[in-house]
Amino acid sequence: MKKTLARAVLAAALVTPMAASAYVIGSTSPGKWGDPTPGTGATITWSLMGGGVSCALEFAGCRTTALSAFLPGGYLNEIERAFAAWSAVANLSFVQVADDGAAFGANTTSGDIRIGAHYLDGAYNTLAHGYYPPENYGSAAGDIHLDTSENWTIGYAGSGIDIFQVLTHEIGHALGLKHSGDGGALMAPTYNEAFVGPQADDIAGIQYLYGAPLTAAVPEPSTLALLGLGAVGLVRRRKIKA
Repeated sequence: MKKTLARAVLAAALVTPMAASAYVIGSTSPGKWGDPTPGTGATITWSLMGGGVSCALEFAGCRTTALSAFLPGGYLNEIERAFAAWSAVANLSFVQVADDGAAFGANTTSGDIRIGAHYLDGAYNTLAHGYYPPENYGSAAGDIHLDTSENWTIGYAGSGIDIFQVLTHEIGHALGLKHSGDGGALMAPTYNEAFVGPQADDIAGIQYLYGAPLTAAVPEPSTLALLGLGAVGLVRRRKIKA
């Protein structure tokens, strides 16, 4: 399943996680990793697809492109930061493993979440797409693909698209969150440069699925320095499929 995300001018929703209620769960079958009971934690593996991997379903006949072929140096750190943003606010652990190069959706020993890339629809349109957790799409569940046509950057620089912000959104889908009805949430259907990382509504949704983190208190929005809450600013319009 895929959805649409576009860049726009939006304000962050400054509400506490307890008050946030606009999040939407992507699936109920079971719709999360680990124990299917809502509120239980999980350890999830992830891997990076190389080039030449079949990526069928909606893109029959396509092949992936290695991330190193089009992303700027330092992209791996941005991927790790994206996973860390979720483990900082929920009972989640992420472990990188080797990718075995299996075709998209095929039996594989690769990560639960596989991150790859291929041509989607050209620059300035769809940025990425991803898939919900099991039981959806077999081994394709949780997989994420970036559009190789975009100008990917680290941080909000010029006309580029920030790797961290898009991947953190897509990982939210891979963990079981659908698009939020809160326009100021990371999981809203809008790529938004007014903040960085999960916001209050996103935290409420991910904690419904996996519970609060075991080792640290969940920060209130007023103290979201770790997650980089920023000021509202003018941003450029783009789309993302998720």
